[in-house]
Amino acid sequence: MNPESGIGGIMTATLVVTDIAKTQLLELGVNRETFLRLWVEAGGCSGMLYQAALDDQQADGDSVLYEDDRMRIITDQASLPHFDGVHIDYSDDLVSSGFRFTNPNAVRTCGCGSSFSCSQSA
Repeated sequence: MNPESGIGGIMTATLVVTDIAKTQLLELGVNRETFLRLWVEAGGCSGMLYQAALDDQQADGDSVLYEDDRMRIITDQASLPHFDGVHIDYSDDLVSSGFRFTNPNAVRTCGCGSSFSCSQSA
């Protein structure tokens, strides 16, 4: 994991959101005022789980992971390194539709794909 120092030494990360994922997020109510908050927490078979919630209160120290003219995605500083390089996609297949997080820094994922671990801890 290698997030870069941004303006004022604040860490930044690169997050990629596919067009189909953006469409689904907009349908769920994500916009610039009601943004998507992402974070990681301990859990799952591989050690860490992605979590998400709609939020309208940005805390000091939060970082914007993705922003365009229609939506914002943010995270806290502790979770930030775990989102560097992550791709968010959406699949609507019959077996398990939903958002897919692909993390190039993950060294292990569980069989169902809901948890991951990285070589370094943030």
